[in-house]
Amino acid sequence: MSSHLYPLLLEPILVEKPWGGRRLEALGKQLPEDRYFGESWEVADLPDLVVQAPHLGRTQVRNGLHAGRTLQSLIAEFGSDLLGPASATKTGDFPLLVKYLDAREHLSVQVHPNAEYVERDPGARLKTESWYIVAADPGAVLYLGFCEGVSAEMVQEAVGTPNMVGLLRTLPAVPGGFVHVPAGTAHALGAGVLVAEIQTPSDTTFRMYDWAEEYSRPERSMHLGAGLAAIDLGQRPELVEPRTGSGSRMLISNQFYWVRETSGSNRLMLGSSTDARVLSVISGLLRVFWGDGESLLLEAGGTVVLPAARIAEVVVEAVNETTILEIGLR
Repeated sequence: MSSHLYPLLLEPILVEKPWGGRRLEALGKQLPEDRYFGESWEVADLPDLVVQAPHLGRTQVRNGLHAGRTLQSLIAEFGSDLLGPASATKTGDFPLLVKYLDAREHLSVQVHPNAEYVERDPGARLKTESWYIVAADPGAVLYLGFCEGVSAEMVQEAVGTPNMVGLLRTLPAVPGGFVHVPAGTAHALGAGVLVAEIQTPSDTTFRMYDWAEEYSRPERSMHLGAGLAAIDLGQRPELVEPRTGSGSRMLISNQFYWVRETSGSNRLMLGSSTDARVLSVISGLLRVFWGDGESLLLEAGGTVVLPAARIAEVVVEAVNETTILEIGLR
């Protein structure tokens, strides 16, 4: 069965957002003119019923024998040959969502539900995520968790108002930096930041402040009660500083996924595990080889899914100085 699998290119889903911009074009995305796009869903396999945005939630294969198919349909046919030891979701979907986010303006202050919240509300889906900072304007920041001494009473009084922002910690948005944002963390991506986002497969977001007046944006629905119920006041993520020079480092390894950053200008070594994984090119140019001389060329912003059964034979080679994220399934 594994002979019918190969590195899978997917057609990104472009999502318009009031806070989005045009920076995704620098990552090879073809954006229609005169519209702002905040997200490019690179690897997505969400059922329609759980997608909050007005678009479909499943990326489709665009290369080879399986062109036009979704990851869900391939999982149903190939199972562990595609996923390795990882499990599909309860509905048989790919257990990871990978995006690029372009914040021309501040995103809403928001929180995502953790496992305890989901147990109380079956309609919600757990969402924990990580950001790799691809680009950032000078002075741009990330809003991550509450300042020391902020109480639940203070948050309850400020939620839905500009005072909410003053309770949040700010960290500098530094290209090449990385931060993990566990479920339950109050957070917002600051204006002028472009990130690669790796997350559990969920679109459940509770907005608690939206900067609508500051940016003259249309009012969007808020989720103040749900947000207050989902917040973990103790979550204060820290930035992993950028690394200089060539080499590889593990950025995060948790119960849902692992992320490894690798930079270099020759052959780049993949992690030795048999996990299925996603490769995303942050900068440079990457060629992916497998099988009997087959190959793909990926520019910055290019993303490919490597089925578990083909990992051992895949070779990746940087055409020039290149940085990639290697994302493994759990």
